[in-house]
Amino acid sequence: MLSNRFRQFAIRLLSVNALGVSLASAGDVADFKSPWDNSPMTFELQPGEVETPAVTKFKKTGDNEYRGNTDAIANGKTLYESNCIACHGADGTGKMGPTLVGKDVVYKQALTDPGMFSIIYGGASGAMQSFHRRGMTQDEMLRIIAYVRTLDK
Repeated sequence: MLSNRFRQFAIRLLSVNALGVSLASAGDVADFKSPWDNSPMTFELQPGEVETPAVTKFKKTGDNEYRGNTDAIANGKTLYESNCIACHGADGTGKMGPTLVGKDVVYKQALTDPGMFSIIYGGASGAMQSFHRRGMTQDEMLRIIAYVRTLDK
């Protein structure tokens, strides 16, 4: 019989391994997995939302074209301050929510842009609710990610 602790370790190890496989192929097709159960994710638009070219490209390639775009990053900062700062802190190192910067993130999938997008879109355990359900657009999520990546210096 396997102990419960060993099973949890094995599941985490397999999840990290799966992340490594998805990272290896990130240049081909973006791989979006649920932070809840690692199942493939699909994305719905908000009522009235039009998928921007940046979102379309991101869903295909995992490449966030807002990274390095000063206007998008400034907008992402404003969105972060309105939606994320209370839990993750001004510098992204965490308050009541976990850190978003460095290698010590709680959800290792947050180390990639598709992984962080999946978490923002779908939510995660604890108080992290789905921002899609809160009315945030996918384009806004990409802008927040572009800003958060500037904090990781």
